Amino acid sequence: MEVSKLMSSCPHLGKSMGGIAVSCLVDTGSMVSTITESLFQQHFEPWGQEHLKSFHWLQLRAANGLAIPYIGYLELDVELCGKRLPGCGILVVKDPPGCVSSQVPGVLGMNVIRKCYRELFGHHGLALFDLPVVSGALKCVVQALQKCHQANVEIDQSAGKVKVCGKRACRIPDGVLKIIAATCSEQYSGSTVLFEPLDYGLPAGLLASPALVPAVRCMAYIPIVNVGTSNVLLYPHAVVGTLDEVCVVSLPAGVTEVPPLVAAVTAQSVSPPVQDPISAIDLGHLPAEVQDKVRARSWRSL
Repeated sequence: MEVSKLMSSCPHLGKSMGGIAVSCLVDTGSMVSTITESLFQQHFEPWGQEHLKSFHWLQLRAANGLAIPYIGYLELDVELCGKRLPGCGILVVKDPPGCVSSQVPGVLGMNVIRKCYRELFGHHGLALFDLPVVSGALKCVVQALQKCHQANVEIDQSAGKVKVCGKRACRIPDGVLKIIAATCSEQYSGSTVLFEPLDYGLPAGLLASPALVPAVRCMAYIPIVNVGTSNVLLYPHAVVGTLDEVCVVSLPAGVTEVPPLVAAVTAQSVSPPVQDPISAIDLGHLPAEVQDKVRARSWRSL
């Protein structure tokens, strides 16, 4: 029997991690990315031990169930498919026996690949697979990105998905929060629902937080903020999150529910009358003419 029928070389590629070229095994079955302790000592230990973070709650195991010892983790910038992915968590594992670790000292796992997909999909949508940096990548990397996209599609197909409505892209300037009108299932109309953003899918720079939002006539109004430094376009039909029906059993002490009509008014920037705080001052201990002078001076100082 030919050896090639029993064995094959593992796919690996050279990737930049923290500015260092690292030969990495592409492992779509690994939830984490790793480098060996010897590579860390050679390239990263001069940074200082403060760059190596430790924790004890994570148990790392191989496919055969055996524990994989590690000494901590680093947060490194990784380059993949033409994208610079900042702050990727990279575990530093003990060197395994043999010389394999010196040949391929890194493992590129799904935590980095999934982050790469989020960045590419956020900027290019489904067209990401037509990009030369993606179509020209290793087959295993393309397949991993396709798996990430399939998981995203399965989320989109749920009944609670909420999409940006309209025919034109919505421009969100940097540093601005906008209330985005989005379409939702008719089953939520006339109720307050829980909006939860997707783990990924929004263009880079945009953030959305879980919130209770009103749903009226198949429309939900979602607060989205641009924390980036440039304008971002949010295109029609883009899925921004999911909705779930909620039932408020009780409210904390001192918290009352605001009727929708009142909430719509108070959401606007309406300044309260400036006379109220002045008239509320107790000046009863002063003569009437002095009270008038104090109020007149306070009015001028506002």
